[in-house]
Amino acid sequence: MSIEKQKFIAGMIIFCIYALITFMGIVSYLKRELHFFQEADYNISEYARNIGKNFRRYIFPSALFIVQIIMLATNDKTIYYVDNMIFIFQIGNIIIALINRPFRKRLENTVRTRKIMITFFILTAVIFRISVFWSYDEVPCKCGQDMNPYWFENYIPYMIVNSVLYMTPLLVVLAVTLNKPFKKYKEIT
Repeated sequence: MSIEKQKFIAGMIIFCIYALITFMGIVSYLKRELHFFQEADYNISEYARNIGKNFRRYIFPSALFIVQIIMLATNDKTIYYVDNMIFIFQIGNIIIALINRPFRKRLENTVRTRKIMITFFILTAVIFRISVFWSYDEVPCKCGQDMNPYWFENYIPYMIVNSVLYMTPLLVVLAVTLNKPFKKYKEIT
């Protein structure tokens, strides 16, 4: 097996573990946000008021998202320079998952909630696929002009996966908005 193939497999395994841990945080965060959305009677403006009342819960994810954007704007994309930051982001993701555990009361399993969850997970899958698309990078060889392909050696795919976690409340609103035409269609028929 060639060295490039071994690097690809190792990078893919590390990325999949990272994405899985982040995805568990996303599911936990989603359940909590759906509780708030159900308390708001599936009304986006009431949900926004609930977010305003509980704004302290959103400070940490927002801060991590801002740090991510600053890193993307100011730093080289190579993961060797920021591998410690990726580890710190993963710890932050675990903290977000623990802070935003679902309520003890079970989430009401309604058709509307299932539609929102399905739409949310489709959006998440699309964004995760985009992160895999950004995982390929060609880096010049140290010896000269040769370009060597590298997979999962830049931190952009990790940042894209993190963004789903940090933007979960916005993605819930987007999922609800995408489901509204179907609700109107059902009322017409």
